[in-house]
Amino acid sequence: MTHFKRHTLFILTLACIIISSCSNTKHLPAGETLFIGSKITIKDNEAPKKERKASKTDLAGAVRPRPNSKTLGMRLKLRVYEFAGVPKKKKGLKPFLRKNGEPPVLASSVNLETNKVILVNLMQNKGFFHTSIKPYFKTDKKKRTTACFDVTTGPQYTINKTVFLKDSTEPEVSFDIDSTFPQTLLKAGAPYNLDLIKAERNRIDRALKQLGYYWFKADYIIVQVDTTIGNHKVNMYVAVKKVEVPDQAYQVSYINNIYVYPNFKAHSNGEDTNKANAIAYKGYNIVDPAKKFKPEIFSKAILFEKGDEYNLDDQNTSLNRLVTMGTFKFVKSRYDPVNDSDLDVYYYLTPYPKKSLQFQIGALTQNDNRAGSQASISLLNRNTFKGAEALIYKINGGFEAQYSGDNKQPDIYNLGAEVDLSIPHFVVPFIDIQTTGIYVPHTLLKASYNYESQSDLLRINSYKFSYGYDWKQGLRTEHQLYPFNFTYVKTDTLGNANSLNLLYGNLIFNGIIIGPTYEFTYNSQIGPPRMNSFYFDGLIDLSGNILGLAEKADYKTHPQTILGQTYAQYLKFQPDFRYYLRFSPGTSIATRLFFGIGVPYGNSSQLPNIKEFWAGGNSDLRGFPSRLVGPGTFNYLANSNTQYLETLGDLKGEFNIELRQNIYKFLNAAIFYDAGNIWLYHDNPEYPGGKFTSSFYKEIAADVGIGLRFDIKILLLRLDLGMPVREAYLPENDRWVFNKINFGDSAWRRQNLVFNIGIGYPF
Repeated sequence: MTHFKRHTLFILTLACIIISSCSNTKHLPAGETLFIGSKITIKDNEAPKKERKASKTDLAGAVRPRPNSKTLGMRLKLRVYEFAGVPKKKKGLKPFLRKNGEPPVLASSVNLETNKVILVNLMQNKGFFHTSIKPYFKTDKKKRTTACFDVTTGPQYTINKTVFLKDSTEPEVSFDIDSTFPQTLLKAGAPYNLDLIKAERNRIDRALKQLGYYWFKADYIIVQVDTTIGNHKVNMYVAVKKVEVPDQAYQVSYINNIYVYPNFKAHSNGEDTNKANAIAYKGYNIVDPAKKFKPEIFSKAILFEKGDEYNLDDQNTSLNRLVTMGTFKFVKSRYDPVNDSDLDVYYYLTPYPKKSLQFQIGALTQNDNRAGSQASISLLNRNTFKGAEALIYKINGGFEAQYSGDNKQPDIYNLGAEVDLSIPHFVVPFIDIQTTGIYVPHTLLKASYNYESQSDLLRINSYKFSYGYDWKQGLRTEHQLYPFNFTYVKTDTLGNANSLNLLYGNLIFNGIIIGPTYEFTYNSQIGPPRMNSFYFDGLIDLSGNILGLAEKADYKTHPQTILGQTYAQYLKFQPDFRYYLRFSPGTSIATRLFFGIGVPYGNSSQLPNIKEFWAGGNSDLRGFPSRLVGPGTFNYLANSNTQYLETLGDLKGEFNIELRQNIYKFLNAAIFYDAGNIWLYHDNPEYPGGKFTSSFYKEIAADVGIGLRFDIKILLLRLDLGMPVREAYLPENDRWVFNKINFGDSAWRRQNLVFNIGIGYPF
């Protein structure tokens, strides 16, 4: 039975299991009861209300064993386990269900006294030194048992004062520790907490490593606590241990020789790691007999220099910079003592294969009965010019065709080629920029060509060249600046618009787009899961600004050209805000607020079509046809003699909210609401009602829907079913259409229920 079939059968049986199994206890062994969890009751009010609430949560989480897990308030895995029974065969549905279920957690497996000791220790670690706990079981008529713990916390001890003790035998390290006292975590008035003490030891250890104490460890710090001073307070005395501390730990370490092995292999013949083969370059010893790498890339990445005082940040930053070059698969370092104070540093770098080939193929669908496929093949050549550069050659192609529906759209075919070069440092003419951040910046050069054919309607050729920079300030913050972008678009119309009754004027642009772009991205989702996370992406895109102003261009009376071609002139701003609220590991709310503001002026009456906005589709307004919402109150169905390929706009506003719930392992569900529209900056008689006005907020379209997500790790398949609840093209007082919803009417369903298939989350 395949993995997919097993999962399908599992889902199909869940409904039967839920309906047929009303109790989790009828299959228990004789005399046993089901353990359903713990109940913590705080019997006194010595601790503040917030602390009592936190303690109840911590205590409940510490009780062992854990009860059977719940999904949507039901112990589904336990029901699956009991439904399967004892299989008679090793393969089949029942063994699969048994394996994916959970055996019952019996009350007899809960040791109250052991748990009592654990809970008392937990409270003492939080400063409640006089906690008493009374444990007992409580069993209901349905043979379900709860472990109850009545807790009397007593008073919580707080810190009276913290003293950093100096040791006259080792004055230097003692004074360096004392210099960090303003940053201590053990503040007067704070509750006693063992975790806080551990954090303070780690803080001191890190601070000392910043001051050069390479051999020092957090274990060498002792925090002595005096609980006898009265009034439920403690004094804390921080000092270096008198024993078990080697002499090296008291010494500041300095960098001596630096060795770099850029071709290190686990099973090397020794030639690539032989110091005799080292070449000296600006204080670095590069062991690269084959001369595969230019030595300067290591002096740019490694922050240590000979004679420098050891510093933990410089150590970690150097390693990270070597990793983010993108050339080395494995990076590690080693520090060897030369004497009590000097260290030799060794960097072992294992490069990726020189070349790699990647092939991708995928399918796509739109909610207006269009489907297609995209495929690409790319060749990556690493360390192209021996400076850790990455050169990528890419060819891609695809098609999109409409397989049903009355409003026939032309088939679309595209073919493209692209060459990208990434250089791991800033390349700025006449300026040498040295960076010290944790991430290596990259200079990017991109050249591409794309050909698109829309049946017998359009042939579009576009050529693009870009020069820019990509750099990260930190783990969550990224910048992309392209001072130079040059795009040339040549569109050939084939004269079949009249026979097809297609309006395609908004898709045609002939000319040049030239100007800078800047994009800033912040993503707090990177890193450990958190309750609140944010994502922001902001784009500034300019074209022809200085040139158009100098030439006083005007598309109506005084259009201008460059290299014999009309050029676009516009300002474009595109902020994208997203907020994620995580209630539990399986439940979250995702929201998005998007604005697109394009201001065509001078040489342009509208944004070039490749820069315009659209609304509707499987990652946008999911209850409306793809790219056919708006602009404004325009109705693409109003003129039955004309068909619209796409309706595009210069401005856009959109809001989305989605409740996401995990149902079972790989299966997730969602409920969503989308609202938004697009508008034109200038009037266009072909799109009446499309211009942006002060009444834009009355012209919002909206939809609601439900969805399923199949997360199988290598990809996430998304199925969404949406329907409109507000239609912007209707008269102002009739735009909400809740009163027209009629699921029993097949004609209504055909016109209003929109099914979407997508890959990945919409936002």
